[in-house]
Amino acid sequence: MSFLKNISTALASLGKQKAKDYLENKAADENSSEELEGDKIGASKDGQLNVGIQELSGYLFLETFILSNVIIKTFNGAKLTLIGDKDEFILVSDTQEIKSDLAGKSFKYVTQISFDITEEGVERIKNGDFSKIKLDFKKKSLLFNKTI
Repeated sequence: MSFLKNISTALASLGKQKAKDYLENKAADENSSEELEGDKIGASKDGQLNVGIQELSGYLFLETFILSNVIIKTFNGAKLTLIGDKDEFILVSDTQEIKSDLAGKSFKYVTQISFDITEEGVERIKNGDFSKIKLDFKKKSLLFNKTI
């Protein structure tokens, strides 16, 4: 019987260590969210959305960085919809192949997606003319509330 008790104790201590590691990674993950590139414009229970503007040869691109517990993997691109009180503003991804990467030791994934955007679109984002942001990919969606 003592053999089974020792195994039980060992397994319990392993479980405690896993719980401790999970809590440490969760705390580190919350701190690492501030280290994402760009400005945070959206957040939800699924994660957060940061954006930045990049200009290449006279063309503007909205670079998005999504920190989420959802793995995004598609070969058909994505659609970003900025939902306002009066209308919606839709952006289509510049690249078709999108894949999430594991964010360090955390249990979340970072996904970078580039969208074509106009000067008018940049101004709408800077002015905050939206209340929600929806990212559609495959048959899934992530919904973020505005944070700016």
